[in-house]
Amino acid sequence: MKKSKSAYSQIMSVKSFDIEAQRMICIMNRIDAGELGLFPLDRVELKAVGSSRKIVTVVDVTDSMVKPNQLGVFKSVKEKLSLDGKSRIRVTPVPKLVSLVYIKKKLNGEELREKEIREIISDMGKNALSEIETSAFVSAVFVHGYTLDETVAMTKALAENGKEIKISKKPVVDKHCIGGTNGRTTMIVVPIVASAGCFIPKTSSRSITSAAGTADVMEVLADVSLSMNKIKSITENIGGVIAWGGALDLAPVDDEIIKIEHPFSLDPPGQVIASVMAKKASVGSRFVVIDLPVGPDVKIHTKEKAEDMARKFIAVGKHLGIKVQAVLTDGTHPCGKVFGPALEAKYVMQILEGEFFDDLAQKSCELAGILLELCGKAKKGKGYTIAKEILESGRALKKMQQIIKAQGRHYLKSSKMPKLKLGKDVLSTGSGTIDKINVRKCNTVARIAGAPADKEAGLYLYVEEGNILKKKQPLFRIFSKNKRKLKLALDYAKKNEIVALERNIIEIMP
Repeated sequence: MKKSKSAYSQIMSVKSFDIEAQRMICIMNRIDAGELGLFPLDRVELKAVGSSRKIVTVVDVTDSMVKPNQLGVFKSVKEKLSLDGKSRIRVTPVPKLVSLVYIKKKLNGEELREKEIREIISDMGKNALSEIETSAFVSAVFVHGYTLDETVAMTKALAENGKEIKISKKPVVDKHCIGGTNGRTTMIVVPIVASAGCFIPKTSSRSITSAAGTADVMEVLADVSLSMNKIKSITENIGGVIAWGGALDLAPVDDEIIKIEHPFSLDPPGQVIASVMAKKASVGSRFVVIDLPVGPDVKIHTKEKAEDMARKFIAVGKHLGIKVQAVLTDGTHPCGKVFGPALEAKYVMQILEGEFFDDLAQKSCELAGILLELCGKAKKGKGYTIAKEILESGRALKKMQQIIKAQGRHYLKSSKMPKLKLGKDVLSTGSGTIDKINVRKCNTVARIAGAPADKEAGLYLYVEEGNILKKKQPLFRIFSKNKRKLKLALDYAKKNEIVALERNIIEIMP
């Protein structure tokens, strides 16, 4: 294979590896790397010969996996450049990125300007930054936080780096919960507000730390991996959709940042706000309600932190032309009785079917009512009444069934959903009044049992806070398709106080 005329590039043949890699990586023989002056983790621009397609990747160096004048690529690179066995590729070293200077600036605790944030996000979007460099930026944000100006700039950069869904109908509304608790308010709010004449293209996430995310639960009832065109079409024709946001490119760099944050559960408030608002801007939302659960076992522990976050959400919304209403909600106890995809899906359908009206239904109607007032579909103080009437009349159920059919139905009624077979009860070891049910530990039990990957895994509460218990009374039932995971979940539940009884003694002093 001949070298290119440029002293700083080389045309090479391609060897593809059927391997998924989370980042854009290429493999180069040590001889070629030496001739191009490259070391592991340096960057190169790859351009398919005869095509305009090009990307930036990180270099890995080998003595044996590829021959000299041959470049190894993984599936993601092969697909991006549309390569085949006969393809040739021009490899050009990329100089040191200016965005690295800005990342170091943030590591030093200095405020970044809008153009500097745009440069960092642009390079992330082009896969020009290595995972180590992206991790350094995420760590800097976690340690030093964002100013309001930085949060606004980050929100705009994330939104502009992705695609947009333009809904032709109005008003376009949305809601988002910061998370940490159970209960799928989204799956009740969406059909209520859609029934009232709003248009809500709801893109939701899968679970990161809880037993189920909205996308995991909705997937039990219908397909959630929808194209942007399908989301637009369903929203405009029916009024609402509940899709998985990870299947889209609405704010792809944000998804990369979340992957870095996940192992250490890093959730810097400024980045959370930018992440949420970028995705709302990407679907054209103009009225948004933000649910901020507050409690010791959810993401936001204190009222003060929630109020600060609420003010920032509202301020960022103003910069984007989005009217935001932030709502502090009680995250100290479970919202509904279930944890896990299948259990939560059935529970939502039972509420929509009018089988019962509990705290999850109440909260959903309150949030839907605020959204209806915010966008002008209800007079001030009348939103909750309208939302509850839509739910109790059966209109929300009919709308939800329309949405499920449009997305590719699995189940339209709770009665048609299969019964969960493998489960075990956990009994009370004492008697008294229930003081607290630990939401975080309930989520942990469900995850140990296999949720959300195992849709049937989860936890069903028999009791509520304030109930009077007798010894050996059933507290909750754990479900799992896997006997080993069920045993592990039972062991955890018995060793950890998930349902706590009232106590008179607060502390024993020495």
